[in-house]
Amino acid sequence: MARKSERRKDTDRRADRDSKRVAAPKSAKAAKAVAPPPPPPKIKFRGKLLENEPLARYTTWRLGGPARYLVLPADSEDVVRALELAQERGLPWVVLGLGSNVLVKDGGFPGVVIRMGKGLDRFEMKGATAIVGAGMPTPILARRTAEAGFVGVERFVGIPGTVGGGIYMNAGCHGAEFAEIVTEVSVMDPRGKVKQLSRKQISFKYRASNIDGIVLEAKLVLGEESPAKLKELQSKLLRWRKAGTPFDQPCCGSTFINPSGTKTAGVLIDECGLKGFTIGGAQVSTLHANYIINKGTATANDVLRVIDHVRKTVAKKTGVTLELECKVIGV
Repeated sequence: MARKSERRKDTDRRADRDSKRVAAPKSAKAAKAVAPPPPPPKIKFRGKLLENEPLARYTTWRLGGPARYLVLPADSEDVVRALELAQERGLPWVVLGLGSNVLVKDGGFPGVVIRMGKGLDRFEMKGATAIVGAGMPTPILARRTAEAGFVGVERFVGIPGTVGGGIYMNAGCHGAEFAEIVTEVSVMDPRGKVKQLSRKQISFKYRASNIDGIVLEAKLVLGEESPAKLKELQSKLLRWRKAGTPFDQPCCGSTFINPSGTKTAGVLIDECGLKGFTIGGAQVSTLHANYIINKGTATANDVLRVIDHVRKTVAKKTGVTLELECKVIGV
């Protein structure tokens, strides 16, 4: 009996050891699955720091997934802190203005989004020189300078973006562009250092520049003109924009860069019979073919599929490869 009892105890002990060997991996997997989230950032902002914030409300297309961190800086020091946060967490970062000319993918942006706006929207006139913060909306700048009797920005009244983004990409419309009026730009590099760039140091091209970093502020040289005359011109331009573009519908502005040649991107797309082409909630505007609108239910993927179809169709029928004017970010 004793021998049987001892053998039974040995068997029980072996079974117990085997059960622990099997259970251990399950416990490790469970622990890994419920790993605690990273601690909240210790960096303090004067503005706001939002986590996993949906970006749809911050883009003119009204779509896109969340940002891991969204910083709404109150001043340039907050911009430095945002860059420090990205470096500390090993995350990518990107700058956002009013959210035009940007397509945020449905998976969102897995890093730090720095949205330039209030707090960085300085506006001051010194003689005929405008000192303007990067967060200033371009249409507001156009109206303020026109009301004060200064010419040079009045044609930008329909550009749906900030001054910082406009300078960075050399935005323009109605035959004018930022390159014509910029004299100096304050730029912050990825390490948070600020430097002044003179006009001679900046190489502007069509919808592009060689600026490397974050535009904080700029000096613009303007001329003088009758406020009444400028107001009349702006009214005319806005009437044209409202009649010829989907001015009041969610879109990013022009989707494609106008290629070199006599025909614009909009004309080429229209001639290919693509006005009204729709996938999901995204549609090539029936008013202007270089605008893709969100009909209310579009996803970023819908827009990307429309873009892909338009590019392939135009290339096949005309031999012209259209390049995106809007920037695609995210995952």
